[in-house]
Amino acid sequence: MKLTNIVLGMFLGAGVLASCQSEIEEAKGYGYLQLSSVDVNKTVTSRADVTSSEAIAVDVLDESETVVKHADDWKDLNDVLLPVATYTIKAYSADKDKEAQGFEALPYYEGQTEVAIEANKAKAVEVTCKLAQSMVSINCSESFKNTFSDYACSIEGADALSISFAKDETRAAYVKSGQALTLKVDFGNGKVFSQQITENAEAAYYYKVNLDITEGNATFDITVDQTIHQYEVVVKVPTKQESTDLKTEDIKNDVSKVWGQFAYLSGTCSLQDAASPVQFAYKKKSESEWKTVEATKGEGNAYSAKVSPLDFNTEYEYYILCGDKIGETCGFTTEAFEEIPNLSFDTWTQNGKNWYPNAVANNYDDPEAYWATGNEGVTMGGNSNSIGVEDSHSGLAAQLQTVQVRVLIVNVKAAGNIFIGKYKTNAMNPASSVTFGRPYSGARPTKLSGYFKYQPGAEMSSGSVPAEKLEKDECDIYIQLWSGDDIIGEGHYITNETVSEYTHFEIPIEYTITDKRPDKITIVATSSRYGGYFSGMNVIGQLAVGSTLWVDDFELSYY
Repeated sequence: MKLTNIVLGMFLGAGVLASCQSEIEEAKGYGYLQLSSVDVNKTVTSRADVTSSEAIAVDVLDESETVVKHADDWKDLNDVLLPVATYTIKAYSADKDKEAQGFEALPYYEGQTEVAIEANKAKAVEVTCKLAQSMVSINCSESFKNTFSDYACSIEGADALSISFAKDETRAAYVKSGQALTLKVDFGNGKVFSQQITENAEAAYYYKVNLDITEGNATFDITVDQTIHQYEVVVKVPTKQESTDLKTEDIKNDVSKVWGQFAYLSGTCSLQDAASPVQFAYKKKSESEWKTVEATKGEGNAYSAKVSPLDFNTEYEYYILCGDKIGETCGFTTEAFEEIPNLSFDTWTQNGKNWYPNAVANNYDDPEAYWATGNEGVTMGGNSNSIGVEDSHSGLAAQLQTVQVRVLIVNVKAAGNIFIGKYKTNAMNPASSVTFGRPYSGARPTKLSGYFKYQPGAEMSSGSVPAEKLEKDECDIYIQLWSGDDIIGEGHYITNETVSEYTHFEIPIEYTITDKRPDKITIVATSSRYGGYFSGMNVIGQLAVGSTLWVDDFELSYY
């Protein structure tokens, strides 16, 4: 197939120049430009939308790429007087969309050249326009059609391009040049064959993809005919879309292997002599480019690989491969992201003596009351001991202080705290005031990090928890995730050291149950680790009045 060239002829007409001599001041250095003709040469094409003539627009640009002259129709660009300089002449299809792709897209032509305008000199100029797009078609052999009764073919490209080719489709589709193009054949039941046909589609070239079958491994052959600007692509697809030597394990329903931003790919390889490393290929389902990662050998023929970082709530495809042998293509969808509000502790609301780490003055039943403190209990005999302060890593920080207050007729020690959950004061049974956790259906985090300072109090109180005597008070920052009544993941950061400047901390989350996803989460920070142990109204945990913990800018990581 010969793709069309469009030749634009331009010249500086000597006769016109002479007749317009009165308009040209030689000292100022002007020349005269005239577009004389357009020669459209379209000899061979398989598309009915290619006509014998084209509407061609022209731009004349100066050296700063500013358009100094434009014509929607080249015929209107006549008798152009220009200062002496170098110009770029751009010609392009006037009535078509260069970005359009698919069967409904129309051919878009463009070309450019430079011309140096000289004083009182005539020049002939030509601009050759060629097809700016690439063309692609798919043809299935009779053997292919007879072997596979149910299949769907498509061409995949950049920016989620996917052009479906119905069976017996004879038309070619236009696609943007410069992108990678991949043939995809979907046989159903999760069986997908993919083959990249070019890394960089060339403008004015026609990619003719011919599908055939093979009893062995997939083969790929491509030949180029420069005379007719055509790539002949022959892809032979294995009659069985699964290698007996390589089996890809389907992990889409295995919670232990599919997380928010990573996944554990697995499969088996029974090849006696793996000349090439065993690998896994993976990609987003919406994209065409495959990435590979080397697999780690486990017991027997088992292989696995961790792939990260992945995108949340995204479909991926993958398969195991070794040399030219590949396993079946499988897929999975990563866990979705769910935002935890106010991890920066910048939002606080006051109501009387009580401060709340939320946009509402509520510790309990308001949907916006995600975080809670024990302030409502403490303010029965004092002031809030968990507050937002400007002494922070950034914005505001949470300052949590262990205090002693008088509630009813009893002196009560209370640790400063902030936590995801609910608080409703029960003065007679303080331990029952707290409900840890809020519903959570997001991706499982792997780490909690942030910034803190800590100043243990001067004098420890007596208490039966823990059993051994503590010399100094301890702060505790921790995260827990539940599935039903089971804690499936947990991590703590505990210290009794004085930390005077904001210091970064990291808490790896250890998952003791990996085959369940969480339905509830809490994050807790307290100025006294054992301040939550009560017997009736009395604190039986050892602590020190005056212990102060500052926390700020918490962050969850997912791989």
